[in-house]
Amino acid sequence: MTWAVIRRCGGQVRAAFAGPYALDYAAILMMADAMGAETALLADALPSVEPIIVKAYRENAEDGD
Repeated sequence: MTWAVIRRCGGQVRAAFAGPYALDYAAILMMADAMGAETALLADALPSVEPIIVKAYRENAEDGD
């Protein structure tokens, strides 16, 4: 279930003028709770996947220019 939340968390980003810069942990943990996922495990995994997701957003934005 934790992996399902990680797959869906890509839309939960914090963004500014320069684009996405972080994940919205509060939104992701609320989504995880609603999905019945192990929030402690997810909270431990998020810092590892956050840079990957943010980097993918940046690369997609650069490709779209």
